[in-house]
Amino acid sequence: MKTSEHAGWNILRLRRVTSSDHRYLPEVDGLRFLAIFGVLFFHVIYAATNVPGIQLQTSSLDFLWQPFQQGHRGVELFFVISGFILALPFAAQHLTAGKPVNVGGYYLRRVTRLEPPYVVALVVFFVAAVALREPDASNPRFFQDFFLRLFYLHDLVRGQSPLLNGVTWTLEIEIQFYLLAPLLAQLFKLPVVARRLLFIALIGSLPFAGRFMPWAHWTCLFFGAFFLMGMLLADLHLTRAGAGWGTPRIFDGLGLASLFALMFWPDKDYFFLVFPWLIALLFLAALRGGWVKKTLQISWLTVLGGMCYSIYLIHYPLLSFTAGHLVRGGQTVFHACGAVASAGLPFAFIIGVIFYIVLERPCMNPRWPQALAACIRRLVR
Repeated sequence: MKTSEHAGWNILRLRRVTSSDHRYLPEVDGLRFLAIFGVLFFHVIYAATNVPGIQLQTSSLDFLWQPFQQGHRGVELFFVISGFILALPFAAQHLTAGKPVNVGGYYLRRVTRLEPPYVVALVVFFVAAVALREPDASNPRFFQDFFLRLFYLHDLVRGQSPLLNGVTWTLEIEIQFYLLAPLLAQLFKLPVVARRLLFIALIGSLPFAGRFMPWAHWTCLFFGAFFLMGMLLADLHLTRAGAGWGTPRIFDGLGLASLFALMFWPDKDYFFLVFPWLIALLFLAALRGGWVKKTLQISWLTVLGGMCYSIYLIHYPLLSFTAGHLVRGGQTVFHACGAVASAGLPFAFIIGVIFYIVLERPCMNPRWPQALAACIRRLVR
């Protein structure tokens, strides 16, 4: 028993540090794990099947990768989680007489928490691209794009994903929502019925708006339904609304059904209309379910889920690098993906964990700038 406790303690030492006044919700980090797991396996397939100049063969085993073809939907799950987490303090202030949110402190916290890992990853991959003479580095816009990305403006200016480590386009969408969150949080001042009806109306209508305005794809308007769903879930969670809607077993069943739908429902037949609601069912299963909640609270799941930002920042260039060295023409899709998964995923996880421990986790301390300044003063004396 002591050994088990000691092992658990060691694992939990790496858990994400939060400065929130609200109770830590390990199941939300479990959801983060699901999101990063899906994204990683989707990018394994993408990296393996998009090596320049390589043609792969089909085989009867390729279907085994089918459950991961929709892994990119983990991005929208991240958006819902962001909406939920960022809305909690604002919702608490207006709905449960919680502590008033210092908006200036909120913005400063976003900068000190998220900027250092992002900037370091950006610089490292740009330097590596130049040193390794990657094709992206010869693009005339390569260095211009660096400064656009530094200020989260690439998506808006270029209207396309970045050339190098293109997955970071989603972080620019997140930043737009972070900036708007205090304004959107004013919705929590509305009466309960009006507030929730407005949330539902916006969640239902924004997917249409995004599809009728092509430029919106590079803004949080296109993905607004997911952030607003997170805010609605924060409302329901704090007020315990609908606590009697079903037993934990019912929430488990709905959550499992939604997970299968997210994995196998193709991107057609108006899937985009039900997409936010499927994630909401999975989220409610995490918050109010039985075995789903317990599973998502498993220590190693929550720890790895808490590392998702670091893993997301660095994973794709490493998977792409692995694919470039392991995938050969004539291989089947099944074997190419298997090779990238078996070598690239451990590679990405190990580097991601190191990046998290060395850089991201220290930045989770709200007072790290003061601590760093004090350390520098001691060194220069």
